[in-house]
Amino acid sequence: MYFPEFEEEEGKLVRNPFSGTLDITTIPSDVQDEFLDLKHDSAAKDLYEEKSLNVFWCSMHQSYPKVSEIALRLLLPFSTTYLCESGFSTLLQIKNKSRNRLDVDPDMRCALSVTQPRIRQLTEKKQYQPSR
Repeated sequence: MYFPEFEEEEGKLVRNPFSGTLDITTIPSDVQDEFLDLKHDSAAKDLYEEKSLNVFWCSMHQSYPKVSEIALRLLLPFSTTYLCESGFSTLLQIKNKSRNRLDVDPDMRCALSVTQPRIRQLTEKKQYQPSR
């Protein structure tokens, strides 16, 4: 098991908080009331069916902070591991034998950014070189 500090029931809680097979007694006592409120919230159930697991738990943080904190602690290592792995993969692509630069920060920042460049806006600001 990758995360031994999390019990199997907490994993079930994160995967599907609306499951009928989830044992309420295994959930910490200070979270049980909040969990029962979440389980019987029809709007939350609709959101769970529409959104991904990460988006669902992030949106539940305001309404159910204790339950969502348990869920986010369990889900967070997966997203950060993915980002780390994609960063190493990008570094290997940039620093190959044919392109061995010492300063890869700007290239990696551009490659790993989720912001799409506005090419049209960038080209409009450039002045054309006149032909002779």
